Amino acid sequence: MAYLILDIETIPRPPLDEEVEEVISKKVQAHIDRTGDDPENAESLIRSTSPFFGKLLCVGLRWLQEDGSSRDKVICDANEEATLQSFFDIINHSGTKGVRFVHYNGLGFDIPFLIIRAAHHGINIQNYNFKDLRRFSYKSHIDLMMFLCNWNNYNAISMDVACRSFGIPSPKEGEVKGETVARAFEEGNIDAVNDYVMRDVEATHQLFEKLRKYIS
Repeated sequence: MAYLILDIETIPRPPLDEEVEEVISKKVQAHIDRTGDDPENAESLIRSTSPFFGKLLCVGLRWLQEDGSSRDKVICDANEEATLQSFFDIINHSGTKGVRFVHYNGLGFDIPFLIIRAAHHGINIQNYNFKDLRRFSYKSHIDLMMFLCNWNNYNAISMDVACRSFGIPSPKEGEVKGETVARAFEEGNIDAVNDYVMRDVEATHQLFEKLRKYIS
């Protein structure tokens, strides 16, 4: 059985129309009121974590073969549409049809984000398994967060906490963090962005190795 471990990074889209901007403003203020977050960070978070207000920046991938060998790839093309097209060219390829996708909170974030942004650009997704988002199943997608919380979001923990609890180095220790990805990209620090997304992929892989024999 082959696996494709993946993680995405997203950034805000440019300002949209007045009605949408009003909705974003309310969400940002609600977040600030609830958390006390800095307004700039709050706006970046609200925009970048929604497929309606944000867009894909890059995808980190690791193919894990049955013999334990692996190979990595970061897709970060000139614009979102090109990045999505490159990604789904891989997903739609006949050699990817039988893989199982491994991620952390992928069913809650990464996979729906990719599908919705693909729909925005009219990009075809021919791999049925990738679109198989049913709950309580590991047939197509192995969402490690859902496994750890037994499909109960109330008990869910961050990947940072999950890794620390299993003795895995935190992927959040580095120059770029989730809240600074957009800034690093704007400054042209693409290498740091790529390093950040692959740290998440590496941590997901290590966590998967701890859990794989317990996942049916």
